Amino acid sequence: MEQVLRGDGQAKVALCECGKLHVTYGPITLHFNREEFLSFADSIGRLGLQVRQAAKDSMHARSAVPNANVCH
Repeated sequence: MEQVLRGDGQAKVALCECGKLHVTYGPITLHFNREEFLSFADSIGRLGLQVRQAAKDSMHARSAVPNANVCH
């Protein structure tokens, strides 16, 4: 029997009896073993912190530089 853990509404992890983890976010499902999943989760957490910090830094830079909205 598989156990399903739900995150924020879109994210869920299915823990299979075979030891595999099936991570679903919206239409995407990724398959991991336990060690791979924990490494992936740590990496995503670090990337999230970097994006938050970049957004804070960007807000300060925008207030100092008018019309600094450049993409790509």
